[in-house]
Amino acid sequence: MNMYQAYELKDKLTQEETALPLGARARSKELNRLKILASAKALFRERGYEAATLRDIAREAGLSTGAVFANFADKNEIFVKVVEEETARVITAAIDAHDTTRPLADRLHRQLMAAYEAAEGNARLILSAFVMNWSGQTSDAEANAGLADIASLTDMTRQVILETLRHAQSENELPAKADIEHGAEIIEDLTFSNLRRAHRDGQAFVSMGERLRFQIELIVSGLKAA
Repeated sequence: MNMYQAYELKDKLTQEETALPLGARARSKELNRLKILASAKALFRERGYEAATLRDIAREAGLSTGAVFANFADKNEIFVKVVEEETARVITAAIDAHDTTRPLADRLHRQLMAAYEAAEGNARLILSAFVMNWSGQTSDAEANAGLADIASLTDMTRQVILETLRHAQSENELPAKADIEHGAEIIEDLTFSNLRRAHRDGQAFVSMGERLRFQIELIVSGLKAA
């Protein structure tokens, strides 16, 4: 998925929330679904994936657990949907921050800081998604399908970075032989290691700005020297 496809994902999610079915029963079911997602997002944000139970999600939504199961197969499916929505929002912020008038290191920094700002307050939710992604395959086929969904979504961060590096290469800001694939992977890793560090130390994500700027400048210098 490239950076522009994130817009399609965001549009699809927006349409799902606004274009409710006309039938009263279908409309009620869809409204319950949206209540469940809103409740789940708040609890995942507050507690993380493991500590937020289906019973808690139902209670916060003002619904029964039966109503939850009428809309979702399990907590994993709810989590994937919440992560999908949050990822679309954060990635869109990073895409919108792409400014070709700025030097490469500066615009990469600006994009990632925009993503940090969009993600502020959702550290537990985001980190839970990455822990699930890093945890690897299990014996549960449905859980593995969920992991695949989360992995494809978390890869979007690297794709946004890679698109920016590709553009820089096309404009001769980077040499043709620069290994931008690995460069994007390194910047992606730094992005989330900084996020984990900020969450661990109780700092705002935006406080990592100068550290991230130095790291990006170091990587861009290496790519230019290729």
